[in-house]
Amino acid sequence: MNKRIAMLTTIMLSGGLSACAALKAEDVKVYTPAQLRQGEYETVKRLWVETWRTPFRVPGYSSPKDGIAALQDKAAALGANGLINVDCYGDKGLFSFGSGSFTCYGKAIKVP
Repeated sequence: MNKRIAMLTTIMLSGGLSACAALKAEDVKVYTPAQLRQGEYETVKRLWVETWRTPFRVPGYSSPKDGIAALQDKAAALGANGLINVDCYGDKGLFSFGSGSFTCYGKAIKVP
């Protein structure tokens, strides 16, 4: 009985891990709102705007390219194959003392 449970657990975990490993950050395409309409994709999660921590701390990046790469990593980890409504803006912040950083956000989506 214990062997059967162990074997089923192993099969389930290996199947779940292989599904997670299938998507890489470079597989996540960034779409403009003009490229897709609302019914053409499924929303997975809004990135960097849905958490209670957002009013207190949002990740900052040295360039928009770095920020978008981080969003692609997060989207791939969630199983999304696309991003939409992606935006990055310069944020000097209250305590930045002249060093600029960028805040980026977007919506992780699945496109069939």
